[in-house]
Amino acid sequence: MPVLPCMLDVPRLDDMEAQFLAFWTTMRRNIYGYNRKSMLDISMQRKAKNLAADAHKRRLREAGLSSVKTELRPALTALAREGARLSGPATANDVHVLAAALHAESGWMRDVSTWIMQQMLRHVAGGGRGFALPPVILAGPPGIGKSHYARKLADLAGTPVRMIDVGGGSAGFRISGTEKGWGTEQPGVPVETILARKVANPLMIVDEIDKAGIARSTRGSSTSIVTSLLQMLETGTARHFECPFHRIAFDMSRVVWIMTANDVDRIPAPLRDRSRLFILPKLSAVDAIRHFDRLTADCEDEAGRDRCRVFIEKMSHRSEGISLRQIGMLADTLNVPAAPLYQ
Repeated sequence: MPVLPCMLDVPRLDDMEAQFLAFWTTMRRNIYGYNRKSMLDISMQRKAKNLAADAHKRRLREAGLSSVKTELRPALTALAREGARLSGPATANDVHVLAAALHAESGWMRDVSTWIMQQMLRHVAGGGRGFALPPVILAGPPGIGKSHYARKLADLAGTPVRMIDVGGGSAGFRISGTEKGWGTEQPGVPVETILARKVANPLMIVDEIDKAGIARSTRGSSTSIVTSLLQMLETGTARHFECPFHRIAFDMSRVVWIMTANDVDRIPAPLRDRSRLFILPKLSAVDAIRHFDRLTADCEDEAGRDRCRVFIEKMSHRSEGISLRQIGMLADTLNVPAAPLYQ
């Protein structure tokens, strides 16, 4: 899939010099034949290299790469030349396998898994390629595995995944990137991931979107995660996203976004309007015990497992419920290998 305009595929200076020298050599051989007169002297070689340098600068200027650091150009030109892959299920059967694995891993999110399956089946049936989803917000109490679910989804789809934590005020430029005037100029995580992995549809997890803040530059300008996200969530603007670091337009329309939140009332309204919102309950006793059983399937201490099940059921009925982390800790107490016996 093309992510950058093909005009960014500017040859290396060395390659252009070689082309100029070869062209001049061929011309002289056509005139003088294969003798000493056909060979380029030092002044001719220097002139050919100067002409190649001028042509290279012109190509860079026309492509908008003049302001890009020299060491960053090869990755950009390679992406413009080769495009990026689209990872994910290719057939309806692949989609069903993915959905079944999600359900087995996190059965309490069955509504989300069913929706993902339906979205992907429509995408595949319509001839679509690669993993594709509209923006999603998973809102619910902490400890029910929202971020883990998103990472598992990326793993099953075979696409790169990156986590962006909203806890600090800098998450906005972690998404969009920064330009001069900020303490550190850098590309955003989505652009960075596509350039590094050459995959057009990585999955971005924005954790705790209900804690969105604002970051300010050394020049006094500001950015918020909402502002940065909106241009990525809208297909029209994402398709022509201009990276402030590279100052080049990227097609980011295939990036998949999953946001998580603990407090649904604090999710910014513009994000709610542009995303599929799932309000998830705390873990039920049935789902919590089923998850515990899966973690302890190889444990032979059945009495210990029964005691843990009773405890999990009691905790599940409390107002705060029980978290996956607590269930994991209980499972670890049963799965610790016995200490060796010494005579």
